[in-house]
Amino acid sequence: MKPLVIAHRGDSRNAPENTLISFKKALEMGVDGIELDVQLTKDGQLVVIHDERVDRTTDGIGYVKDFTLKELKMLDAGIKFDKKFAGERIPTLFEVFELIKYKNLIVNIEIKSGIVLYPGIEEKLIKMIDGYDFENRVIISSFNHYSLRDVKRKAPEFKIGLLYQCGFVEPWHMALRIKAYSLHPFYFNIIPELVEGCKKNNIKLFPWIVNGKKDMEMMV
Repeated sequence: MKPLVIAHRGDSRNAPENTLISFKKALEMGVDGIELDVQLTKDGQLVVIHDERVDRTTDGIGYVKDFTLKELKMLDAGIKFDKKFAGERIPTLFEVFELIKYKNLIVNIEIKSGIVLYPGIEEKLIKMIDGYDFENRVIISSFNHYSLRDVKRKAPEFKIGLLYQCGFVEPWHMALRIKAYSLHPFYFNIIPELVEGCKKNNIKLFPWIVNGKKDMEMMV
């Protein structure tokens, strides 16, 4: 089976991560899917940004949770990557869904709910996915497995993926217990035992972040 190519935060090598231009470039490359991160603004809007703070990727300072959507939209999300991308903005999840709604691709949405907790983010995400009939295209992942458990309880038909970094023993048992569609381990954890256990139990594997040819060859 041919491995799927998922664009991590879009084409984040050639464009500022988690921006509309990064997702557009990923689509042009013909990827099988895109991965993105969601958080909530101060006024409860779903926005696409990885870090809990805006400092690294924008010209602003502070936590995402302390900005309203209008205030976040005033920040430049491209200039720190390259001056030619000046003027790029932090997108809402709505804007990303509008971009891809007619595209046949997987959407891996990571709920950022660790350092900062966002009460109600699961319900808002479920409602938006339902509104676009994307439940068959979306995989919701998170390092916060309680958040994923909540998603599954509220929307049993949704696909969830357990993100993790350390070397769990037989992690497919965790996936089966929570009725997860997939495991999303740091790629160093891809060993024959894990692959075989997932195959036997029909658990998909979405390792992160595989950017090197040798790493890809090793895992295949």
